[in-house]
Amino acid sequence: MRNLFKITAIFTTIVMFILMIAGSLVTTTGSGLGCGNEWPLCNGQLIPEYAVATMIEYTHRLITAFAGLLVLAFSIWAWIRYRRNREVKILAIMSIAFIVIESLLGASAVIWPQSAEALALHFGLSLIAFTGVFLLSIFVIQKDRSDHFIKGAVTGKFRWLAWFTLIFTYCDIYLGAYVRHKGASLACTSFPACYGNTLIPKLSGTTGIHFAHRFAALVLFVLIIWIMVSAIKQYKETRRDIYYASIIAVALTVAQIFSGIFVVMSRLNVFATLSHSAFITALFATLSYICVQTLKGRRH
Repeated sequence: MRNLFKITAIFTTIVMFILMIAGSLVTTTGSGLGCGNEWPLCNGQLIPEYAVATMIEYTHRLITAFAGLLVLAFSIWAWIRYRRNREVKILAIMSIAFIVIESLLGASAVIWPQSAEALALHFGLSLIAFTGVFLLSIFVIQKDRSDHFIKGAVTGKFRWLAWFTLIFTYCDIYLGAYVRHKGASLACTSFPACYGNTLIPKLSGTTGIHFAHRFAALVLFVLIIWIMVSAIKQYKETRRDIYYASIIAVALTVAQIFSGIFVVMSRLNVFATLSHSAFITALFATLSYICVQTLKGRRH
């Protein structure tokens, strides 16, 4: 039964990750109205006729429904299994609540026209739902090995750095989603210059939005490097969980930066765009893990 529970945790996380990519594919291909302005029906049908945009949107809906049921079952199972653990209860509620909110927002975006600001929030809510499932799965997998990783508490300074970085990351992710929905992805057509030899363009319109996202990404890179350096210096032996996670975070940040450059240079290649979404999803989940672990000490 224990192994089955862990397999369920991993499978649920994978399905949620696929849902994130499927949602990004809908946005990238402009398939959001592939089923028209109808929900839950698709072009007036339960099973619609084939068309590329229709199938992309319809598949996304099916994955969302399956993921929702899976998250509900996994979260309830975890709650029952660890009914006295406050962390599990919070993550279970978080996972269920945000996938429901995200689904309702997605349905409303189909039925009623939405602004770029509201559409960008859709990805942010999906990200929180995925992160809740991811952290719950990590708890299940590491439950019996916590004492091996956690041999002391972190300083208040490091804890504040980690949480500030997480919040800043979420803001940058929202800005990135806003860039996409605002049609500003190619407002800067080269890298590192915005266009031609212009490194810093006029900060107005879609160009200003795009450049703000680039600048925020640079600040984020510095913050995550700071976390890794601090973890290597202070917690290599006492907090192996944070030490390894910080290295993974830097690797994902580098991958995220290069995928972002690829998005621009390839002129919105689908693979580049999906990679960009995948890396930032994994990065946010990793930073969330670091933040949660900073709250734990030897007597966690």
